[in-house]
Amino acid sequence: MPSIINYHRVNTKNIGDLMCAPTLWFPELAEAGREEILGFKRDESPSLEAVAGWKERLSHAELLIVGGGGLLEIDFFRRGLQFLAENRKPESRFVLWGAGHNNWQVGDWRKLKQGLDLGGYGFDLIGVRDFGCGYDWVPCASCMAPELDQPPEPVFDVVMYAHTGTLTNSARAATLPAGIPMLDNSAPFEQVIPFLASGDLVLTDSFHGMYWATLIGRRVIAFPSSSKFYSMKHPVPLCDPSDWQRFEPLARRYPEALEECRASNRAFADKVMGLLHG
Repeated sequence: MPSIINYHRVNTKNIGDLMCAPTLWFPELAEAGREEILGFKRDESPSLEAVAGWKERLSHAELLIVGGGGLLEIDFFRRGLQFLAENRKPESRFVLWGAGHNNWQVGDWRKLKQGLDLGGYGFDLIGVRDFGCGYDWVPCASCMAPELDQPPEPVFDVVMYAHTGTLTNSARAATLPAGIPMLDNSAPFEQVIPFLASGDLVLTDSFHGMYWATLIGRRVIAFPSSSKFYSMKHPVPLCDPSDWQRFEPLARRYPEALEECRASNRAFADKVMGLLHG
């Protein structure tokens, strides 16, 4: 099998980042390696040995897959993406699969930047999880997980699925609704999906909490912290945590979402394999 490397977040407890690798979900990619994309953030500068290792593996790879996750329009990942673009062997194939914009800034979340500019990386094939952004829509490949097929029935009216970054920030944590069941995004996947399914309405400030809850047919309201909450093909109401009850009538179900997301990923997988073997 040709040498394939899938770059995404690996060294993290965020279950969404861990489950978003396309190579987890397609048997034809099962032998691919998976590597950390966040290696060149200023406070995580790699050693010379690490850089040499990256270059050595890149020199043998025939297919590089970047994604999924909120890797775009954010400076955390820009150096890693540039490194891949500059150091891959010229005849290799370079694919973006299920990644999306994630612009973050302090201030009014309603004014967060949206949009994508991917012209500088030399991707051979692009599929982004953001809908209507000028590129093919290919949502996070974690939609292929079989755990999404038969979710248990809800037992609570409302549950809260929180980002760990929110819970470790006392000021932000204090804004979350109190008195309802809560789970954070460091929990294992086999615990997350039943928890999301346990609520008829899911409140969340996690991208994957919003995404997975939508895929299993739950109503969702999200508390946005970056541009990644925008550009969803199946949009959910966005509001401040204190205002969720006013937005509840706007929350709806998307029974078609799971199959639409899977069909898009299957079609993109065919394109990727055609690119590799064509």
